[in-house]
Amino acid sequence: MENPQLAYQKQSVMNVPPLKLVVKLYDLAIQASYREDSEKMRDILSTLIKGLNFDFEPADQLFELYRYCQELARQKKFEEFRELLEPIRDTWEEVSNRAPSENAPN
Repeated sequence: MENPQLAYQKQSVMNVPPLKLVVKLYDLAIQASYREDSEKMRDILSTLIKGLNFDFEPADQLFELYRYCQELARQKKFEEFRELLEPIRDTWEEVSNRAPSENAPN
């Protein structure tokens, strides 16, 4: 039998619009940087990289940014990591709040 808390967490993720999931991943990466958990930071960035759609222009730039941030995590440059990701996280949140009906899961 599945853990009820785990089932609830899975269901809550399945009902979140895609852009909100991106914001959540940024939040988790930034939180990991405050805990100085470079492995978790790199794992989250890998997830963001896997989710990129290279059919659209910003994907190439985001890919380069995420790769650079992975290097910052390896070097344990936590403050620089946050300085780069926090403004981008805020932009993702703005976009996700502007068009909630367009971001609803199918």
